Amino acid sequence: METTEPSSLTEHPPGSIKELWSISLPLMLSHLAAYFMIFVDRIFLASYSAASFHSAVSAGTWAWAFMGGFGMLSSMSEVFVAQFNGAKRPKLIGPSIWQMIWISLLSVLFFWPIALYGSNWIFPMATQVEQRQYFSYLLVFAPFYVLMTALSGFYIGRGKTALLIYLAILGNVLNIIFDALFIFGLDPWIPEMGIKGAAIATSLGYIVQAVLLFAFFMHPSYRNAFATNNHSLNIPLFIRSCKVGLPQGVFYMLEIAGIAIFYECMHRLSKDHIAISGICQTFLILLSFFIEGVSRGVTAISGNFIGSKYTQEIQQVLKSGVYLQCGFSLLIALAFFAPTESVLYLFPTTSLEPSAIGTLWFCLVCAFFYISFEGIRWIVAGILTAAGDTLFLLIAGSLNVWLLLIIPIYILIEKNALSVEMAWSIYAAYSLLSCLIYLRRYQKGSWKKIQLIQEEENEIKASTNPLS
Repeated sequence: METTEPSSLTEHPPGSIKELWSISLPLMLSHLAAYFMIFVDRIFLASYSAASFHSAVSAGTWAWAFMGGFGMLSSMSEVFVAQFNGAKRPKLIGPSIWQMIWISLLSVLFFWPIALYGSNWIFPMATQVEQRQYFSYLLVFAPFYVLMTALSGFYIGRGKTALLIYLAILGNVLNIIFDALFIFGLDPWIPEMGIKGAAIATSLGYIVQAVLLFAFFMHPSYRNAFATNNHSLNIPLFIRSCKVGLPQGVFYMLEIAGIAIFYECMHRLSKDHIAISGICQTFLILLSFFIEGVSRGVTAISGNFIGSKYTQEIQQVLKSGVYLQCGFSLLIALAFFAPTESVLYLFPTTSLEPSAIGTLWFCLVCAFFYISFEGIRWIVAGILTAAGDTLFLLIAGSLNVWLLLIIPIYILIEKNALSVEMAWSIYAAYSLLSCLIYLRRYQKGSWKKIQLIQEEENEIKASTNPLS
């Protein structure tokens, strides 16, 4: 394949802070709107009952382990789109997206059995009715979330992300409306559904976004430019796509499952442990919009550089990402000047004692360091993902969460009943060490040797000739 000049996805210099910001900002806003759906769910449920709030923290994390795992697999569509876009092969974009659409459709075979039978295994206690409800309803509608992430890659990989913002805002507005209606009910027309209503409201937001993204994807102009009507299931290409994306998906699933176990440990220790951890996690989810937006922006830009054979430009992308993350961390730090007591107004049923305010502040500081280190780790992960170095992400990510987080938490905290402050200190240390491991992988440079799209291109051409 011929070498092309490095090009920018925007009018800004390639790899610059301005280009990364321009690409990432719509993604941040899109993720913010999506995570705000979860945040709003928990705010409504915290006003509904403390038990529902704690159940949403526990069951929601487990559900997100499965949903996020498949979402990471299907989001690999943006990597292929970015590399084909950088290599000036637009007719190969549509077929590669369709393989991820097929994954979303086939995910029904995974999600529905777990929704029907897995909830009783994960939440076996008779008192965990709400956890089972929330978990099951989220997973029943999860294939729409996977479809949404697969189709999002079509826009992200080409740097055309404005549409994602509008759809995410639409989904978020619908979620707020349906949360209020379904959780508390509207007598006599809509029954009070509690935590089940929160899960249904969130799922409806995903469904609307997925359906509209698919409708835009099939627009005649996209059919002509990107062959988006080439919907055949190409078995070699499908297997190749899974081979590249599956490690990333499994890694994410295992990592979030490990974090879910962390919260289960907090739940077994004391009400303060789970209440404080639930509040900290709720803010972490909300603030994750920035690191995921930047990470996916880094993936899009890096993928275009790799596709055009200009990997030397990626160092500038890394620097730009780190600068943006440092600026975001400084903005978060300003929030610690606000009184910690004000946080409790958002969670009126958590019933924390006044003596626990200092503990909550300490844990929020640990959460701040966690998300700061996590942001840098995800920037590096974005580059490695763009290169197709997903096997490393699987191995390192899975080992890190168990060796650096779960095992220390189990031995030091649960077995010895130590404080929630110690638990969140371990949480922050886990993020720092993981960040250093990822940086070391990047510095070694072995990811530069991976040839991702050559095999992909050959498989598309072998089954659909000619496309280019």
